[in-house]
Amino acid sequence: MSRPRLFDGFCCAGGAGHGYALAGFDVYGVDLEPQPRYPYPFLQANVLALDPVQMGRQFDAFHLSPMCQGYTEMVAPGQVGAPRLIPEAREWCEATGRPWIIENVVGAACDMPDATLLCGTMFGLGAHGCELQRHRLFISNVPISAPCDCQHSGAPVVGVYGDHARIRSGAERGRPQRWPETHREVMNRALGTGWMTAREASEAIPPAYTRHLGAQLLTALRRAA
Repeated sequence: MSRPRLFDGFCCAGGAGHGYALAGFDVYGVDLEPQPRYPYPFLQANVLALDPVQMGRQFDAFHLSPMCQGYTEMVAPGQVGAPRLIPEAREWCEATGRPWIIENVVGAACDMPDATLLCGTMFGLGAHGCELQRHRLFISNVPISAPCDCQHSGAPVVGVYGDHARIRSGAERGRPQRWPETHREVMNRALGTGWMTAREASEAIPPAYTRHLGAQLLTALRRAA
């Protein structure tokens, strides 16, 4: 089977897309905003305004990460009341007739029944002695699973959000952080990326998550072939 084509919707700077590429997909990103550092072919467009039936003829599998601001507690004042797009995204994905995965924050559990939770500790992610947790939920129309339970060790937890890498637990929590490299470098190191700005990293999915899920998507595609 040649490399299948994956539609990476709401792609931002390409954390999820890079994981799928590592898993064996040819990845194509779509986002409403320009993404100059997206590492694969990119189309600037409103994902949910595209014809899902036509997209289903062009792509073998779909990943959508609808905006999380309507679900997360960490929301800027100007984003209060942001739309909750997961039901619409799920309907759109179903209309493609293809395997799909939708991702979002843990606050979206109300719209993501029976979701699979992934955590950075399942993949050994972190930076400078701090572990990355970054819990995210995933739903799919094909079987997906986590590699293991969370492996929280009690080590300090690095938070990747805003423009800074911050300690989120332990005695250092809340103190100004002095890392041996820039915040951007720490954020990219913790996520397993390398090309993102700090702002882009704050919104990114670690590629290790979608590399793991991408292998399961490939299994589903091969069984259906």
